[in-house]
Amino acid sequence: IDGAKQVVENYKPRIEIDPEWEMVELGVVAKPQYGFTERAKDEGDARFIRITDIGSDGKLIDTDQKYINLTREAEKCRLKRNDILVARTGATYGKTMIYEDEYPAVFASFLIRLQFDLTKVFPKYYWIFAQSENYITQAASLMTGGGQPQFNGNALVKIKLPLPPIETQMQIVFQIENEMEGVNTNKHLIKLFEDKIKDRIAKVWGE
Repeated sequence: IDGAKQVVENYKPRIEIDPEWEMVELGVVAKPQYGFTERAKDEGDARFIRITDIGSDGKLIDTDQKYINLTREAEKCRLKRNDILVARTGATYGKTMIYEDEYPAVFASFLIRLQFDLTKVFPKYYWIFAQSENYITQAASLMTGGGQPQFNGNALVKIKLPLPPIETQMQIVFQIENEMEGVNTNKHLIKLFEDKIKDRIAKVWGE
């Protein structure tokens, strides 16, 4: 269990940057859009995605779901598959999520959606880059504010992104997704063996 946890906790995707690749500021290839302001409810037409819904792995958390009703204004912030969301405030500033579901969902105001020039950026490539140490270091240097960190759209567009051709971006995504499958295998092992320990303890105590 300890060995598997080390793999999970220490893994971060790493993109080997070719010196010949163009380095561009994010604002050249993407536009930031702020989310929708509304009070979350237990029921509604669409899931309301908040900062707290972003997991440590950059994926959407399925628990504690909240909802809103789809108004004309809310529709402007309705998510599409493979949309990229970035947390812009709080302790998780800069945390980046990819939306991979199909059901109706709207993103909240403390999140930023990046709308990419799809001829230049494969969204999942950017999402992988945003899990790397390179990105994390840049985000920390661009963060503003004291007690409540702010990583607004003006800061986000200054992130420098290594930009290989689209085909290369897709190859990188394929390679790193294979690595992530190995990490996920370790997550399953952790749960499997923790459950075995619980079962063994229960038998010892006659439960």
